[in-house]
Amino acid sequence: MINIESLHKSYFRGDTPLPIIRGVDLKIERGEFVTIMGASGSGKSTLLNIIGCLDNADTGTYHLDGTAVHAADSDGLATLRSSLIGTIFQSFNLLSRRDALANVMLPLVYQGTPPSQRQALAFAALERVGLADRATHLPNQLSGGQQQRVAIARALVNKPKLLIADEPTGALDSHTGQQVMDLFKALHAEGHTIVMVTHDAHLAKTADRVVHMRDGRIVI
Repeated sequence: MINIESLHKSYFRGDTPLPIIRGVDLKIERGEFVTIMGASGSGKSTLLNIIGCLDNADTGTYHLDGTAVHAADSDGLATLRSSLIGTIFQSFNLLSRRDALANVMLPLVYQGTPPSQRQALAFAALERVGLADRATHLPNQLSGGQQQRVAIARALVNKPKLLIADEPTGALDSHTGQQVMDLFKALHAEGHTIVMVTHDAHLAKTADRVVHMRDGRIVI
């Protein structure tokens, strides 16, 4: 599913390059659940953003499901995000004035799914995360865990081949975070490929494999 070779990424402070990713090689099989761990500044979130086509590398190659991501322009990256990838953020990123159903429908709007199909697909995604009875609730009427489950439903609605999650339990208490992780385990059991960044070693053990980063490199 994912094949990354000799990946490098730097940001600039003025004219000075700041290397963030330093020659990363990474392979992830279809259906695998991988967590990425590392200290702040280790490069884990930058690597996840590249995997999720939210950013691109300076050099190196990245193939996702056979597609050469490193050769894609900004429009190509947007197409990959909408067709292959579901993204889950720590801060939920829900639209405050739209109910749960409308939030889940958004990727379908961007993908050009006919309006007649959007509601049924979004409702089915909410059912999958156990929130069909909250479809008409606004985000401020939902708990943190429920908001994250809406965000997961939104990530699932396009039936992506890859799910990426950046600290998906970081804004939740430990009990609610475990409930969200239980949902990730169920999605993995259904065959989803999942790549997740977390700082929590206990939650990381949920995955098939833990990748550790230090100073922009994979160390384990």
